Amino acid sequence: MKVLLLQDVKALGIKGEIVNISDGYARNYLIPKKLAIEANQNVIEKVEREKKLQESKKKKEIEDANKKISELMETVLVVKANSGEENKLYGSVTSSEIAEKISEYLGESFDRKNIEMNPIKELGTYEVKIKFGNGLSGKVKVRVEKN
Repeated sequence: MKVLLLQDVKALGIKGEIVNISDGYARNYLIPKKLAIEANQNVIEKVEREKKLQESKKKKEIEDANKKISELMETVLVVKANSGEENKLYGSVTSSEIAEKISEYLGESFDRKNIEMNPIKELGTYEVKIKFGNGLSGKVKVRVEKN
């Protein structure tokens, strides 16, 4: 019997998955406990439509993220910092400050954990690696200027 899982079932499958199991297991355990419903033709078609919608939505999100990354990679983020002699900074520029600048640029929050860098301790221009969701990544130019 084919059933649509309404919840994750250990050693069987995850929510939204259609699995083929024995009739007794479905009728005596899964269906009465509302862990699954019988997968007739209408249910199967509905699940397939939902999967196609989710795939198209995910594809659009990836395209939007690629667009944002390409725009971000073309710009130079400017961070102002106090510095002393020989272009040495008082303190350093950290990933949280760069994440703040990226958030301002994108108009949405950007987590500092998605930035791979060592603290910047001198004035100048640096390339910083950033990661977006869905495995997308890129490099952003950061210019540290005297405050």
